[in-house]
Amino acid sequence: MKAKQKTKKEIEQYLLQTVFKNIAELMIFLTEKNDIKIVVAINEVTADLNLAFKIFKNRPDIVLLQRYICGNDISYYYEPMREEIEDIETEKIKTGEAVEFNTVVCAALEDGFKHAYVENNAWWAIRLSQEAREKLKYLAIYEKTPVAHISHYAEIDRIEPYKDTGKYILFLKNKKTVKPIKLGTGKKGEAPQSPRYTTLDKLLNVKSIIELWS
Repeated sequence: MKAKQKTKKEIEQYLLQTVFKNIAELMIFLTEKNDIKIVVAINEVTADLNLAFKIFKNRPDIVLLQRYICGNDISYYYEPMREEIEDIETEKIKTGEAVEFNTVVCAALEDGFKHAYVENNAWWAIRLSQEAREKLKYLAIYEKTPVAHISHYAEIDRIEPYKDTGKYILFLKNKKTVKPIKLGTGKKGEAPQSPRYTTLDKLLNVKSIIELWS
């Protein structure tokens, strides 16, 4: 409690040098009137945390860091932010150019595809960074074997937190189909297992899945 009071006093002293009259005015500016990017490192995602995040215009990214102790052994579980667009970041480093994306491709088994996409017009439990949430406009489904192709996509109507998981649910509209996009080489890494990112233009024009990632 003493540490919190000390931090509050330091902030109030700093505010004397700004246009803000008090902490409440600063928070309104940060959460309602300005696009800021915040990263929160925490050991658990709870309902209270999700409720607190609702004040922000753009929901902060979460880095989940948990420590487990067994005797003298200590292990850490870490879920980094932006992990889901790692392949895009790698390509950006290689080429030195920004890699655009507006479509996420998710893999689905038959039951999951029917329950979520067909019956509920949604797809859920996806980890999305703030950058991904800002850019994504479409979701496409890769149906796993024996189907092994992409033929369904939809517009993303809205993105909301999914329960208390730190992940998100995508609500869909205007579902459409395309001519089945099949595997090209069939090599490891071509078929998406976790969410992969591409553009709608590629989705509508490629002949094989491998072309979506190139």
